[in-house]
Parts: sequence; structure tokens; C-alpha cells
Amino acid sequence: MPQKDKSLRESIIKMTALDELHEVYNRNNIDYELYKDKFSLKTANSGVAEYGIKLSEAAPTLIIKADENIIAAIIRGDTRISFKKLKELFKIKNIRLVTEEEIYNLTGAKIGEVSLINKDIKTLIDEKVLEKKYIYGGCGIANHTLKIKVIDLIKITKATVSDFTNLKRL
Repeated sequence: MPQKDKSLRESIIKMTALDELHEVYNRNNIDYELYKDKFSLKTANSGVAEYGIKLSEAAPTLIIKADENIIAAIIRGDTRISFKKLKELFKIKNIRLVTEEEIYNLTGAKIGEVSLINKDIKTLIDEKVLEKKYIYGGCGIANHTLKIKVIDLIKITKATVSDFTNLKRL
């Protein structure tokens, strides 16, 4: 497929996906905004630089394998996952971040693009996230960021809220 046709096809797919996101969020009365990024945001720090927000407002979604269960873990950018806390929470021994390939196979997104809202994946939100009214994170579409009201994120994902992070030492 010529590059021009491929780019047009990718643009159409992205527009359709964005329309679907708007439709789902609006149908569920979600308080949100979608932003077009100037460059690809791969880390919480790049989101801070792009939007002038605090690191605690950036919310990466990490995909975790806990024994045989897949979990979308949403944390604040100024925290780190505590695998010790997660092992105690789930009463398991084996827990890890999934690989880049597994992320793509599970979510259809690349690292840095994983959506805060993942259909068919159990969502776990760290309790420190609740200290913020809004957070910024991935929406599953390259070069786009979702700003969402935390309470609405919990509602739409049916998330479990728990303490499973520690503050980063800055």
C-alpha cells in the first residue's frame, strides 16, 4: 500500500476511534476532555511537560499480570507500584508488568498510549489518585490524552480502589 494511502487509512481509523470515545463518554455523562498531543507522550514526565500539569495529575495505566489475571493499574505519576502491596492485596506470589507485546495484544495500544479505560480488563486505581479531582492519561489512541474526572473514571471502569503504591523519592 502506498504511504499516502496508508496515512489516509490511519487518519480515518483514528477519527472513527475518537468519535467512538466521544460517544461512549457522552452517553455515560463522563466529565472529560480529549487533547491532541504535539508529540508522542511515553512517560508521565512528558505529559507534565506537554500540558503544564503536576506530576501527581499524570496517571499512567500499567498492565499487570497477577498469577493468571490481567489488571489495568492506574497510578499517579509521582508514585511507584509496590509489588509487595499488590501481592498482599491479591494474596499471590507471582506478579509482573506485562511485556510491550502483551500490552499491544491486550489493549491494541503501545506503551504511553494505554487507555485509562480498558474494556474487559479489571481496573485497579490507587487510592492516592482520589486526592485529585481530574487526572490526565492515555485514551488508547496515539498522540491523544484524556483528562477525566476521577469519580467518573471509577464509575465507568467499575474500578476497585486500593493502596498499592508508594510516593517516589524526588
